[in-house]
Amino acid sequence: MKHEATSRSARSGRWLLAFFCTSSVAETLQAVTIMWASYRLSHNAVVTGAMNAAAYLPGVVLGLIVRKRADSGDAARRLSVTNWVLFTGSALLTLVWTAGSPPGPALAAFAAVQCSLSFVKTMNKAHAGRFIRQGYAAADAVRLRQRSTSLAQAGGAVGGGAAGVLLGFGAVGWCFATTALLYLAGLMAVRRAAPPSPRGAAAPPAAAAREAGPVAAPGRQERARSTTAGSRVLRTILLYSFPSSGALPFMSTVAVPLAQTVSPGSGDFYAVLSVAGMSGGFLAGTALSSGRLSSDLVLRTAFLTGAALAVGIAVTRWPAAVVMLFLVLSAVVTTHVMVMQVLTNQAPPEDQVGRFTVVRNAVAGVAKCGAALVAGWLVEALGLTAAWIALALVLGAAGFSWWGVGRSREMEELVGAN
Repeated sequence: MKHEATSRSARSGRWLLAFFCTSSVAETLQAVTIMWASYRLSHNAVVTGAMNAAAYLPGVVLGLIVRKRADSGDAARRLSVTNWVLFTGSALLTLVWTAGSPPGPALAAFAAVQCSLSFVKTMNKAHAGRFIRQGYAAADAVRLRQRSTSLAQAGGAVGGGAAGVLLGFGAVGWCFATTALLYLAGLMAVRRAAPPSPRGAAAPPAAAAREAGPVAAPGRQERARSTTAGSRVLRTILLYSFPSSGALPFMSTVAVPLAQTVSPGSGDFYAVLSVAGMSGGFLAGTALSSGRLSSDLVLRTAFLTGAALAVGIAVTRWPAAVVMLFLVLSAVVTTHVMVMQVLTNQAPPEDQVGRFTVVRNAVAGVAKCGAALVAGWLVEALGLTAAWIALALVLGAAGFSWWGVGRSREMEELVGAN
């Protein structure tokens, strides 16, 4: 019986990883397509930045409103419901584009889908976090979280590459249709991730984990760690999630006009930058999950390294160098985001994981929204070079701040536990 439950828990984990990967392919494919189509329709980086911001801001507001419900209900079932919204949005965009809608209605449809995606992503992170935290022992949960983030980055690289191929042929409608099918596949995967009970109903992941042997409820060591971490660690996680979470949408917004500057009129180079960014994220996830990088090393060096790389992008327009710097910068920033995600899942008490995840995602969403808008404004007002220098200054300030006030004994103990 125990062996059967262990096998069922392992299958559940594999299906959950498939969900993360498939959803990431879909999300990146659609995001690249929306960003590119928005810039082509409007020829304005501010509009592109606003479209990027729309993927974060509504989730911040609505997430905070419903945050107290983030720890209720069956996590797998909630994931299924929210992913129907994603499928519907992509199907809508397919119809709007194939119908040949004018720029105004098309941009409005882009914005509406981005807004719905914003809220769904916020809740999905909370539900997935509860699924992992409740269903697996602490060490297994950390590894699963790292692997899921790494696979999500790999899926993003695939999605960016697919977007590049399809956009090269001008097949925007096919991009949206493929996204809808991928979201449907992710929906099927998350349903399989919930192991069936003897009566055929979906059983909570925690129940499967208890049958399999690992302790789902927090044990003595976890309770001690939660007490030690305290509110100071949670505040630190929120504070330092801001610059790294904002850096990625800043980069993706500036990447569109950067691609137009380096390779005018080509959607292929933008797709290359998107693939490079996601590939960097995959490398970051691989390095963390394999133990080649420690969380403590990432927290101490990521921001300062990222600042130096942003300066490098600011001063060069050689295509190969731009791609390489963009890849490495994405990897560095993503390592910090991943460490923050793991800490978000492990630092709070188990019965508050969903709530704290929503709050942290709200903070990250504000950072992403603001960064996307500021990025578009900086490009239009001051130019590409100034935009990259601004990013370098923010990352550099955050890096020096960590050495001055960010580190604490409680945080170091928590990082060491991971």
